[in-house]
Amino acid sequence: MRNTLSLGVLYYLRFLAKIALFLNRPQVIGITGSAGKSSTRNAVFAVLKNNFKTKMIVKGNSESGIPLGILGLAPKDYSKIDWLRMILLAPFGLFHLLGTKYLVVEMGIDEPDPPKNMEYLLTVVKPQIAIFINVHPVHTMQFEKSISNVLSQKRLSDSEKTELILRKIAEEKGKIFTDNSKCQYAIYNNDDPYISTIVKKIQNKYANLLSFGEGAENTLRYMDYSVGVSGTNFTFYSNNTKTTYDIHLDEYLLPKVYAQGLASAILVGEVLEIDKIKIKQGLENELRIPKSRSSLFRGINNSIIIDSSYNSSKTPSLAFLELVEELKKKQKKDVVFIMGDMRELGGRDKSEHEEVGRRLFEIVDYLYCVGPLTKKFIIQNPIFKNQRTKLKEAKWFSNSVEAGKYLKNKLPINSLVLVKGSQNTIFLEEAIKFILKNEKDAEKLCRQDDYWMRQKEYLFK
Repeated sequence: MRNTLSLGVLYYLRFLAKIALFLNRPQVIGITGSAGKSSTRNAVFAVLKNNFKTKMIVKGNSESGIPLGILGLAPKDYSKIDWLRMILLAPFGLFHLLGTKYLVVEMGIDEPDPPKNMEYLLTVVKPQIAIFINVHPVHTMQFEKSISNVLSQKRLSDSEKTELILRKIAEEKGKIFTDNSKCQYAIYNNDDPYISTIVKKIQNKYANLLSFGEGAENTLRYMDYSVGVSGTNFTFYSNNTKTTYDIHLDEYLLPKVYAQGLASAILVGEVLEIDKIKIKQGLENELRIPKSRSSLFRGINNSIIIDSSYNSSKTPSLAFLELVEELKKKQKKDVVFIMGDMRELGGRDKSEHEEVGRRLFEIVDYLYCVGPLTKKFIIQNPIFKNQRTKLKEAKWFSNSVEAGKYLKNKLPINSLVLVKGSQNTIFLEEAIKFILKNEKDAEKLCRQDDYWMRQKEYLFK
């Protein structure tokens, strides 16, 4: 009964969203990938906002969030009363997009089955410009189930299993190109082998395939990257327009991987024939990275906090460790890593944590872990016994509040503090509150609305 009711609400919202799109006729720019979708969305919006009437869906990328965003609605606390409110208000949002020329939509999927897959999302909205930024082992647990019969029939190593799962993820996300009849421009990460394989299937279907990456053959090529406490610099070269883009972002310390989102935004700007100076100005002046993806704060004891507490998986964690390694060389500061569990990895919990562990012990001076997985696979793992003794301190905490209380009195002076962990019961943003120099900066952390604070109050109680 409950599932039937939930599907009824989804179909109702989808029906109204499709009417709204038909009535208002915005051009849709859709973004998918395993990590960095929100930052890419914001980068595209930054390029477009001062040149066209543009809207983006901020609080939803799912089977319910996308239609709600099209109708100008967003959940407050996900309660039954809140859902009733949105159901009643939905028809009044049919003209929320009135006059909108471009709508930027993040399209996230959690599993290969409807309604949480790309196939279902494409029944809501079909992007004319589709962007595919990367494939990583995120939400692998759900995708692993979909090929359990294959895995049970074959004796596969962990790497072979992961390969099959990643192909399955790429295939489902890649439907933003392959199963989208309205796609006019396909923008993709040519350095990602899983995406490149998907693109080969559509090379004869679309004339407008635009790639970004390291190689000279790409439509947009990475040229240079540098980071310091004053900000981050990216340089790109466009083979289309023979233009060099030097982008300086002075409010953020970003890993090199953020080039994917910036490159996507530049290519969208070129497709829409925006002047190169306006593209540069849009990214430098208008870009806002979502909360706790790579936020920069001043901490107590003259520390610098890099807040990436929103979520975590192996590839982004390694990217941020590379960033702090570069800063450590330049600033001659100790690195503090507040590390939370990486969740929803299926059978790869051990291998993913160990891979991050091997890298972190080469860089980190102080390690503070939160969650049972980091305890088992990092702090207590015998393969790291010798490395742990080289650290100035390594401790484990059962929750983020305990970690924050400890660090309030023990945070090393003049340190670089990296914070990264999954949201699922970890919520490292609550540890950050204890070490902020300015307590008002707590408002800039992720998940501070009433809904999430109630969840965390119950959890930490």
